[in-house]
Amino acid sequence: MQLYHITLNNLRRRKAKMFFVLLGLAIGIATIVSVYGVVETMKTEMTRQVTEFGVNVVITPDAGGLTFSYGGITLPEIMYDVEQLSTEDVSKLDELSSNNMIRVVAPKLMGMYQHGPHKVILVGANLSQEFQVKPWLRVQDQQYGFQIEEAQVEAIETEDGKKMEFENIDLSRQDLEQLNISDGQVLMGSAVAASLKLVEGDLITLSGLEMEVYGILAESGSAEDQQIFMNIPVAQEILGRPGEITIIEMAVDYMSGSEEALLSELNQALPHTHITSLRQETLRRDEMLVRLVRFGMAISLLVLLVGMLVVSLTMSNSVRERTREIGVFRALGFRKYHIAKIIMMEGLLISVVGGLIGFIGGMLIARYAGPIFAGMDIIVPWRFDLLLIATGLAIAIGLISSIYPAYQAAKQDPVEALRFI
Repeated sequence: MQLYHITLNNLRRRKAKMFFVLLGLAIGIATIVSVYGVVETMKTEMTRQVTEFGVNVVITPDAGGLTFSYGGITLPEIMYDVEQLSTEDVSKLDELSSNNMIRVVAPKLMGMYQHGPHKVILVGANLSQEFQVKPWLRVQDQQYGFQIEEAQVEAIETEDGKKMEFENIDLSRQDLEQLNISDGQVLMGSAVAASLKLVEGDLITLSGLEMEVYGILAESGSAEDQQIFMNIPVAQEILGRPGEITIIEMAVDYMSGSEEALLSELNQALPHTHITSLRQETLRRDEMLVRLVRFGMAISLLVLLVGMLVVSLTMSNSVRERTREIGVFRALGFRKYHIAKIIMMEGLLISVVGGLIGFIGGMLIARYAGPIFAGMDIIVPWRFDLLLIATGLAIAIGLISSIYPAYQAAKQDPVEALRFI
């Protein structure tokens, strides 16, 4: 009979105790795997979103907000003193000292329009600029030759020492020369085109103006699928908002200057606006994720510590219960290291199985419960690097927890042990 046969027989005889040891270890490993898997996927998704979007800075009209509460029930915020953006605000951007950082400026006017029984979103924009700040936009079937290459991602270090990945916008990666619609043409999102049953070349009448459908955007799953694009002056006329702009989106090259200086100049030049830096918002979310990781890891370590204590106590009790068995082994010629090896092999076997179960359970929790907890549409991939980490951590815990019980078993006096026979 080999030593591992004795180990397996001992585990089979003590199924209930070994089950609880295995459960405690697996829960600790599953906690670490699920927390780490979800958080890393969230960070990857956030980085992807930032690098995918050509927009770095968004300028919107400033507005005051007031909330009312009645008996603990809070009503939606009421907006007042809503400012307006205008085409003059766009021209002020050329006067900034840091305007060399601004690669693309894409102002837009947006508004709801009732077209028969349908409410549609009209967007007045310069389509060439719009396609540059939103590189995922393209016309269906690539009919107009818009080829989008892989965006180059670079990393810069902020003043506080943090590294931030961002897309190095290459304005030549799209052939936009042919995307130059006239005032009598519109470009339609895929969803609104399907709703209105329009295709390229059809005519649509908006406020008495008959306009040709220049093309249909390929479905992207973004808000643009629901929008109808046209030149800004035409949108201002149809919506009855001459000279107005709803939002200004900018693509900024942070390698060309200081982000803080640019934002400060924008605030001074446009005091009636609200300026949002998507990069800074992402850094704030990164800080939140770091806190979440620390909290999750602290909980995981606490669970693992409890699991380690459970393994150690259970193995120690098992040694005391097997005093007679150990005495027989010693009487048959088993040496001290044989006895210690049996105990250590039990701990090792439990650890390996616990690590595998913990990894599988943690990944399942991360994949199916992660999007709910994160509040994001994420898919946590199976990460087999975590399998090595989980198994290695479980083995380390099992071996450390088995050292003292193995020492207890090995130091038993065979003469004293045989008295229990």
